[in-house]
Amino acid sequence: MTARVCVLLMIALLASPFAVMAQASPGGCELAPAARLHVGDEVVVSPEIGQVNLRSLPAVSTGIETALYQGNRLTILAGPSCNRHYLWWRVETASGRRGWVAEGTWERYYLVPAREFDAYPARDLVSPVDYACLAPHPALKRCIEP
Repeated sequence: MTARVCVLLMIALLASPFAVMAQASPGGCELAPAARLHVGDEVVVSPEIGQVNLRSLPAVSTGIETALYQGNRLTILAGPSCNRHYLWWRVETASGRRGWVAEGTWERYYLVPAREFDAYPARDLVSPVDYACLAPHPALKRCIEP
């Protein structure tokens, strides 16, 4: 392979959406959407989903402590922890239960900052693609600043 071909391949890789995803997520969690949450934040289970599972450890394969339904408010205690393509946050429910919840997928966030939930109707919630500025056409980008 010539040096010119190698340079072109490197440019193509760096310009790919996966390169943007790698930059978007903390802690080397290249396949997860950009984190929007911080320790201490109050969050709400998104109205766009039915429920999420509160797990004993930050992994899909671990035990489910309970189901959390849309509108449930939580406090972020720790995180994020990366496991596969999820960023996990240790949370506490209003009743004092603690466990881990994934922030979301590239399709939608499972957890929404309470300030956003309180300020906007559900149809206006930010998607992971909008947040990372990955919309396929420039006119469709909302590019939310982190």
